[in-house]
Amino acid sequence: MSCYNITFYYLNILPANNKNGEQIETPMNARDFLHKTKYELENHAMFADPYMLAFEHMEIFDIERAQRFATLYYPHILRTRLYQASTLGLLEDEALQFVLAEILDDEYGQGDITRSHMELYRNFMRAVGCEILPVHEYQIIPELADYIENMQALTRHGDWLSAVAAVGIASEWPIPRYYSCLLAGLKKIPDIEIDSLELFSGHISLDVEHSRMIEEAVLPHLSNNTNQQRFSAGIEINMRLRRKLHAGLYREIFASKCR
Repeated sequence: MSCYNITFYYLNILPANNKNGEQIETPMNARDFLHKTKYELENHAMFADPYMLAFEHMEIFDIERAQRFATLYYPHILRTRLYQASTLGLLEDEALQFVLAEILDDEYGQGDITRSHMELYRNFMRAVGCEILPVHEYQIIPELADYIENMQALTRHGDWLSAVAAVGIASEWPIPRYYSCLLAGLKKIPDIEIDSLELFSGHISLDVEHSRMIEEAVLPHLSNNTNQQRFSAGIEINMRLRRKLHAGLYREIFASKCR
């Protein structure tokens, strides 16, 4: 599984320059650009993926399948904030540094390790009867391995503006609707207690605030076409990887017999 060549990606998507006298398109107003991007993410085609529809339409989420979901999704949960931390190291803009640091503080429980998002997810795992094992013992499906490899490459060595878009926009703006879809299915696990789903329900409101913070901090960097294209590239990379992950999770959880 090879990482995306970020430089090559840009060379293929950025518009031609004005060497031959062509008219260069006037950039969209930065706030209008963000509002358009938000609308596209909130109505993204991923919400029609079979994986998402399975959560929305199931009548009962049997415990064996719930355990399969919990263990397969755990390695993803453990790593999401690490991409934000890597992106923080790419940034010179202190306003963006501050926002990512605030998000990381929320992720780690604002000083209370028992309230970290990883621990809240483990509460869910325990509620469905999963034993908490050493991290290396959990299966990482190929699609998640691809997601990890490419997000690490982007956030450690890629373009900083694309990385901000991938971890601060593509990983935040769709989440209220995304987790609402997951909750629709998770609430149908027999005898599940609502408190054990706090990781999912809490993100619905929390990520609205995260999105607002990111939007204000990134606005000054989105006043020209080139930066808007760099920003869109990061979102596209994340969403492409996420939909591949959906396909893998659907195969393992819903299309195959639980093992």
